[in-house]
Amino acid sequence: MSLARGPRPLSIRLFAAVFLALAAASFAYQITHLASMQAVFASSMAGIDFDRDRTIVVICARAVITLIPVALIWFLASRVARWLVLLLAVGRLVWLPFALAAVGPGQVMPWPWVASLLLSLAGAGLLFTRKSARWFSGGGRPAALVFE
Repeated sequence: MSLARGPRPLSIRLFAAVFLALAAASFAYQITHLASMQAVFASSMAGIDFDRDRTIVVICARAVITLIPVALIWFLASRVARWLVLLLAVGRLVWLPFALAAVGPGQVMPWPWVASLLLSLAGAGLLFTRKSARWFSGGGRPAALVFE
């Protein structure tokens, strides 16, 4: 697999901007709400004692994991990462009924969560536009170099 060269299509640039913004917003929220994130992690990962430092490490790891598919797509035009992003975005959509049940009756989903879901679906969709597909099929080279 070689490095992608040349300009990226607008859809790839928009995807990267959307996912970088989502990662930054998620990181900013989590790092400024350490106590609540510590409680969330402790409840979801039983048996692990979450102190402040361990919570920060998990938050940073989650941010890096979010950025890996973006880097694979941007730098390597990875088709596998493209499908992984779509799978994860659709997985969030499938998880929606469970998230709604967790919120409880009469409650509404927090708007940042809904915005994040919609933006992740839109960002994943950007990877499947015609120009993006052409860019991926060319291994990240400009279409003029691939199809001449």
